[in-house]
Parts: sequence; C-alpha cells; structure tokens
Amino acid sequence: MDSKLIGHSLKVLRNEAGISLRELSRMTGTSAAYLVSIEKGYRNTTIAMLSRILKALGTDLATFFAKSSCEPESPVFESKTMKSVNDKHREYRFLLPKRSDMRFEMVHETILPSERDPEWEIHDCDVGGVILSGGPALLEINGIGEWSLKKGDSFYVQAKHKHRLINKGKNKLKQITVMDPPQY
Repeated sequence: MDSKLIGHSLKVLRNEAGISLRELSRMTGTSAAYLVSIEKGYRNTTIAMLSRILKALGTDLATFFAKSSCEPESPVFESKTMKSVNDKHREYRFLLPKRSDMRFEMVHETILPSERDPEWEIHDCDVGGVILSGGPALLEINGIGEWSLKKGDSFYVQAKHKHRLINKGKNKLKQITVMDPPQY
C-alpha cells in the first residue's frame, strides 16, 4: 500500500469510529498535525506508529492489511497471497491469513541494521519468536532486563510488557514471530 492509500484508509477508519483528530492524537501520543500529514499521504509513518494508531482505532496491522483469498478448510497458504507492510527499517510479512479458526498469528520480520533506536512495543498478546539469520540482536523488556540473541535463539514476552528488539549486527535480522492470541 502506498502512503496515500494508507492515509485515506486511516481517515475512513477514524471517521467510522467517530474519533476526532485531537482525540486520536491524545490516544496515540502524537500531534494532530502529524496525523493529518499521514492521513493526507504526505508522510510515511513507522510500523510501530501505524500499529499504535490502528490499536487506538480498534484494529491492528494484520486486519488492516489482510484480505485473504484462502478457503477456510485449506491448511496451505501460498506466499503470493501473503500480505506485507514495511517502513524504512522493518518489513512484516503476515504468514497466516485472518481467519476465525486460527489460534495464533505468525509474522516473518526483517529488521535492517539501520534501525538503532526502535520504538518500544506493548502488545495485548504473548509474543514469541526465533532468530532465523543475522544478528546479534538485543531484546529489551522494560524494567526486567536485556538479553543478547543470535541465530537460532528464541524469545518470549508476556502480554502488556513494554519491549523492543534491536538489530545489533551489520546484516538484515530475520525472525519469525508468533502472537497468541492473534491480534485480528
């Protein structure tokens, strides 16, 4: 999706929810002017900020971008049907479609080495993952600690814990992340 289409879709969602720009600004901790520039397609936003905006609007990234053409009974999901979203530092590829019979959400994430101070994340679900390539990475859980991860290492973060994963290497960091329950 390009920035104009994302912005238009966000504005439609905001209007459908009956939320003013000022209220959304307060809910997301950002300025109304910044939100206007996103809605008009003048500015790209980070995945973390888009996720925060969508959460305030009662939805999430997977729901916002997923339009599955998979049959409910099919256990196979072709890569050509998978949706993805990216910013200048990250790419999220949704490996499973939005379906009522899915008990978890799975995402293939790529984090570029250019992202040195990523935004903190808080999820309403438990998050687990495994580093596929790249690294090392640093997992920080606010108020609990920080841990170094390398290829093959996995992690688990309980719901509501403020955390972030930082690519400390010189190459792309690739990981699979699983969220339970799914956020769609």
